Amino acid sequence: MSVAACKIKAVLFDLGGVLTPQPQTFIAKYGKNLRLPPRFLPELFLEGVPNNAFCKLERGEYTLAEFNQHFEAEAKEKAKKEFVILPSLFSAKSLIAGFNTGGVGFDKIGYTDYPLCFEMLRASTILRKNGISTSLVTNNWIDASYENIEMQSQLMAILRTYFTEVVESSRVGTRKPEKKIYEIACGRLGVSPKETAFLDDIGANLKPASEMGMACIKVKDPIVALRQLESITGISLLREDFNKKLVFPAPSHPASVSHGYVNVKPDVTIHYVEVGNGPAVILLHGFPDFWYGWRHQLPALANAGYRAIALDQRGYGESTKPPNITDYSHPELAKDVLSLMDCLGIGIATVVGHDWGGSLAWNLALKYPNRFRAVCGVNTPFFPINPSRNPLVSMYENPGVFDYQLYFQQPGIAEKELENDVEQTISCFYQGVAPQSTKGKAPVESSSLAGGTHNVRERGGILVGLPTKMPRSCFMTEFDLEYYVKSFVNSGFRGPLNWYRNYDANWRFLVPVAHRKIMMPALMVTASHDLVLKPEYSYGMEKIIPNLQRLHIDRCSHWTLHEKPYEFNRGLIDWLETVYSPGKSKL
Repeated sequence: MSVAACKIKAVLFDLGGVLTPQPQTFIAKYGKNLRLPPRFLPELFLEGVPNNAFCKLERGEYTLAEFNQHFEAEAKEKAKKEFVILPSLFSAKSLIAGFNTGGVGFDKIGYTDYPLCFEMLRASTILRKNGISTSLVTNNWIDASYENIEMQSQLMAILRTYFTEVVESSRVGTRKPEKKIYEIACGRLGVSPKETAFLDDIGANLKPASEMGMACIKVKDPIVALRQLESITGISLLREDFNKKLVFPAPSHPASVSHGYVNVKPDVTIHYVEVGNGPAVILLHGFPDFWYGWRHQLPALANAGYRAIALDQRGYGESTKPPNITDYSHPELAKDVLSLMDCLGIGIATVVGHDWGGSLAWNLALKYPNRFRAVCGVNTPFFPINPSRNPLVSMYENPGVFDYQLYFQQPGIAEKELENDVEQTISCFYQGVAPQSTKGKAPVESSSLAGGTHNVRERGGILVGLPTKMPRSCFMTEFDLEYYVKSFVNSGFRGPLNWYRNYDANWRFLVPVAHRKIMMPALMVTASHDLVLKPEYSYGMEKIIPNLQRLHIDRCSHWTLHEKPYEFNRGLIDWLETVYSPGKSKL
């Protein structure tokens, strides 16, 4: 890594010409179609800078409607001086409408049809994951006409999820190439110009930024520009297998999402995080996790047109932690989900669950088919019950890899072990598949709990035999680990472990519907290297769930949400499209 790479803490991206087509291209095309002199329109935009109508529009001094009037007056004056006849079809409104859409009307395109440079969006996401802040810095305007306002607003809302900040000239009262707008961007990101890189397609915009000390890249070809950005930051930003039409935002940060609290019972409050608008998708985490386990899925679902709601389930995070074991049975946990839906005015939703959340998701679909449109189990298959035999009895007879659950049965023992060093506990649980080996060697499984859950009682603890200082997982950032540790230091493990101590109550909950099938659309997600919830455990689910689809993810451990978020998000959203909009993509 170069010295320059060590200094870069933020990257600024232009919109028109970097993320969307160059406005100048459409201006030239528009003038050509009207048979205007080639230099007429380009010169019209530049004459009178920085106090002409277009500059005032971009600084927010004019609305778009006001600009149209003044700009057309300037055009008529210029045409008169130069003996140019303006065609009757000429209008400021039609000219501006095609700036960022390549001439395609906002009402005629969807998100994937919009002419965005997805490589740049993905680069911003990667930079943020690597600790580099990003900002969109754009000259834009205020459209008070309400024509096409929904699409424009939706586009900006989507773009905001990919960047740490968005600086709009019409909102801050200054425009590129004025240095003030760069100072504002750097100030919001908490960096100096010398710690900043800037991508723009116009040399006049780059010049003052360069004078301020920024590392500037003139964008002619996006791939070439991103190669230059790679050399400046030392971060790989391009992948050959990248799907240009499918780019997910950076994971949700706790400070950038909406938090809510619902009293589902007089003595029980459920904390949840909510993003997006559209059909509701309820996200249920497992053990040991909390709402933050869905950080990669929340913004992806929101951008795809869904209302994503991730809970801190009972006993976790900021939700209530009742003292009694019976408070954590599936009947009680199901009521939490249904009551939250009632409080939020959600009549029907899709439920997606991982680990214990997956078990609850399947049981919600089985017991309350009138409240759920579809169901997805991540790693956790649907285990049909034997109405004449408590599954815990069978587990004691043949525990296998589920021996750890028997270790969890006695209150106080596992709590003491897991709460002794919470950072070590989280680091031990959250391990996945080792990076792909090279030179033809076989894949290596990293240290994890998965290989040692079959003899936990004999060993005397689930962490016994593991390294005394487990390194942080490769799919967790330093912030992720700190946030997990903080959550479980505050909540403890008593409530989460009580989920394992309700097999009898859960079994009795399902006995009355043991004969029932799950008829709604369903998705079963399996992971190749989950050595506890093995893919083969899901075989035969189609007999009970006839509308089941499958998604299998290779080289993935139990922690599918974290370890393979791109593959999982893509599969989940593709499946949701078959549920809600067959043949139509919302991405």
